[in-house]
Amino acid sequence: AALQRFRRYVRELPPSKLARMSITKTDVDHEFCSELFDHFSDFIGPTLVPLSEQNRIRAQQITDLRRPHDWYPAARKLGRKFVMHVGPTNSGKTHSALRALAEAGSGIYCSPLRLLAHEVHERFVNPTDGQQPVACELLTGQQRIAVPNATHVACTIEMADVNRRFDCAVIDEIQMIASPDRGWAWTRAVLGLLADQIHLCGDESALAVIKSICEATGEQLEVERYERLSPLEPAGVLKGGWSKLAKGDAVISFSRRDIYRIKSEIERETGLRCCVIYGNLPPESRTQQAALFNAPRSGFDVLVASDAIGMGLNLNIKRIIFAG
Repeated sequence: AALQRFRRYVRELPPSKLARMSITKTDVDHEFCSELFDHFSDFIGPTLVPLSEQNRIRAQQITDLRRPHDWYPAARKLGRKFVMHVGPTNSGKTHSALRALAEAGSGIYCSPLRLLAHEVHERFVNPTDGQQPVACELLTGQQRIAVPNATHVACTIEMADVNRRFDCAVIDEIQMIASPDRGWAWTRAVLGLLADQIHLCGDESALAVIKSICEATGEQLEVERYERLSPLEPAGVLKGGWSKLAKGDAVISFSRRDIYRIKSEIERETGLRCCVIYGNLPPESRTQQAALFNAPRSGFDVLVASDAIGMGLNLNIKRIIFAG
């Protein structure tokens, strides 16, 4: 209704003020948007306190959808530095970024999945690699774990606080900035996080977008490239059924029913014990199952899982077998 009233208002303007209103979509430029905003200001003027010239210009900037970086003036004042870690899975890119985050005085980790956020929270609070614990709270849409005097936050990216000051930030799976459904959350974090240094982890496909953003904001971008740490080779078809499975194998299926069926078959036919992981399994259970599979003496030898293991879990898999 408001849009229709504004359209009627514009149609009723004197012809002298409508000279540029008939231009095509491809002709729209900053000058045209400025003129249109002036008409909009006049349209809503009677319902608002009159704006000073400075506030009018500021209002025009923050309502210009072509310049989203102007929506975060506090971030623009920081002179932030971006470090983009580019590489394939199992290349160490996220490990390097998390190490920088742990060493910072304060920081935030932005995850695409609550499972990943939970894993980083556990890694910081209860380190197993000899590192000092980090006071890190967990914040997702389903769960919050408060930590006294927390200096760090591990969160799903939609929960990222763009009003809190940090020394360092890590934004994981940066290529998801192109997602039609969730890309807005990555864009918001990249443009708005108040951190001196921001580490972006992902693949090469996001690099052009990040370069464009940094050119618009005038911020520094450093790119670090990584190679896969272990080889990935096709092994052909597994012949001989489940009897040919070995410790460290992962069997992939895309149905929870099939996952449990395959688990039962493997344990019955081979005596090997299986862990299971799939999308709807709670994060704590997934983490526990991953830990059992990774532990050399746990007694669990094979993993039966869905493609949920493709993001957010570090697993010591020697061979991947896709179930038919």
